[in-house]
Amino acid sequence: MLIQNSFRKIIAISSLLLLLFVSGCVTSHPLRISDQDWLHMSSSERLRAHEKQADLDRVRLALRAEEKSAEVALLQRKQEQLSKLKQNARYGDLVECILEPLEVRYSRKRKASRPVAFSLVRGEIKRLNFEDQKGRYRTKGWAEFHADGQIISICQHQSPSGLRECVDLLGTTKELHRGIKKKISVDKFLRGTLRCDLRPLNRRRYH
Repeated sequence: MLIQNSFRKIIAISSLLLLLFVSGCVTSHPLRISDQDWLHMSSSERLRAHEKQADLDRVRLALRAEEKSAEVALLQRKQEQLSKLKQNARYGDLVECILEPLEVRYSRKRKASRPVAFSLVRGEIKRLNFEDQKGRYRTKGWAEFHADGQIISICQHQSPSGLRECVDLLGTTKELHRGIKKKISVDKFLRGTLRCDLRPLNRRRYH
């Protein structure tokens, strides 16, 4: 709930910042005063306009600082939650994966790449570093183990709204217990085979 409230606060602040930004970009004069009106204003009126604009600018800077602080606080809470989950992980909370064989698009060409291994706790998003077999080209992607514990996503991009250009590997806890693999392809980014299973922590028995 705290994370949801923080996210709503960030959205509200961002919307207000956007409104202030738009209002500040329409004209070169303070307070969006048109050229025609500016020419007919007295020196004292222009001074008051500049003072009011300065007040708005201070509000804008304060909002930006508050937005940044909210983002940092939200990230810290997420990291604390993930750290706590890792420390108290039960079987099904942690997954281990390998991307192999793997081809990744570097610049304009797709090249055979070194295998990538990673582990994730439920709800975690992790950056993946890709490198071609000769070590000449590098790029990045993202992996997510969804909070439901049944979906692993490999994605090309991360944005404020979430991960984009993704492919998913879905499996039940029983299937992940046994290990599952899938040939995956993200358009204009990568293709290969993704293998995942649950980390053997307090392993349950499945028949």
